[in-house]
Amino acid sequence: MSPRRTPNPTRRRNSSSTRSSALQKGRREMIATQEQMNLAQLPVEQRDYCAHYLLKLMKCKRDNWPNFLACKHERHDWDYCEHQDYVMRMKEYERERRLQLRKKRIEAQAQAA
Repeated sequence: MSPRRTPNPTRRRNSSSTRSSALQKGRREMIATQEQMNLAQLPVEQRDYCAHYLLKLMKCKRDNWPNFLACKHERHDWDYCEHQDYVMRMKEYERERRLQLRKKRIEAQAQAA
């Protein structure tokens, strides 16, 4: 039995089971366009499904400078989206892990029989 690995939420996998589960659950689409993210000079690490919230937050901070505390609502929306994205990726990771374990178990049972 292999030691249990800890999940890496920052690693996004592109395996077939992850893609199929995304299609089954309703495919998420980027709201912010590549052009908008380029104009805002967003780092590559922040170009995810929550980029449109980050763009709103950056605009609010720019418009309300130096009163950055006026952007609490935008910050909350972005943080909440990031959290939901993290939770979804963790669920997809766990689902894929369970499917792989099930596949190995079924193959081992087939070989034993």
